Amino acid sequence: SIPLNMLNPIPGTPLEKIERIKEEEFLKAAAVFRFIHPTKYIRLGGGRNLLTEYGKEAFLGGVNATITGDLLTTCGSSIKEDMQMVKNLGYELIRGQK
Repeated sequence: SIPLNMLNPIPGTPLEKIERIKEEEFLKAAAVFRFIHPTKYIRLGGGRNLLTEYGKEAFLGGVNATITGDLLTTCGSSIKEDMQMVKNLGYELIRGQK
């Protein structure tokens, strides 16, 4: 799988003053990764909390996996919330794929 992370500049860290990219730029990057890697899992990771509805639009643009729950430095969404979002988008849940 290919994890996509969006920088979350947290105060007190070396990158605290880095400007975040716009959500539209992140979504374009996700679509490019899908185009380049059509058979891979494109997985949302860090920074999902900065995206609208935890990255719902990213799933419509080619992302097909996610890292769920709390992340290293930020809060994430719950597994239950992620599963419901995936179902609402009309996708099938696959667990335990390698």
